[in-house]
Amino acid sequence: MKRVAVVILARDPARVEEALRAAVGLTLRGARVDVILRDGDVPRDERTLRSRATLIALGHRVGASLSAMRECDAVEVWT
Repeated sequence: MKRVAVVILARDPARVEEALRAAVGLTLRGARVDVILRDGDVPRDERTLRSRATLIALGHRVGASLSAMRECDAVEVWT
């Protein structure tokens, strides 16, 4: 099983939400996902909260540290 780090550096709420949805999409392909978020810049809208909750419920790490990238097979960066 592939492990993917999704690093979200974007500040635009729509872009952050899109990145989280993409992370959910990666799980549908069987990947384990570690989401690394920019501190304090995460929007709290309904869609973003739902995507985060889905990832957490499926056992993926949301709010992982940058060091998590060392354990991953691939890194996807959203700006």
